[in-house]
Amino acid sequence: MAETQEQWYNRQAIEQLAQHIPFERDLACKAELIEMLRGLVIRHGREMDPLLFGFEARNELIRLGLWSRIGQAER
Repeated sequence: MAETQEQWYNRQAIEQLAQHIPFERDLACKAELIEMLRGLVIRHGREMDPLLFGFEARNELIRLGLWSRIGQAER
């Protein structure tokens, strides 16, 4: 099943946030980014195909304990 445009945008937002978080030096900003990422994953993650995520984003989502929420609707 192909991604819709909205799913693609949501996945891109999650991937970019997840890839940026490890490099953020400001702790307050980092915490804010993690909360933003958590909200996106909780709202949209279950509709996403886990196979479409890149290595770095997947590792960060695993580190943050959010990876298990990706693709739940298909399990």
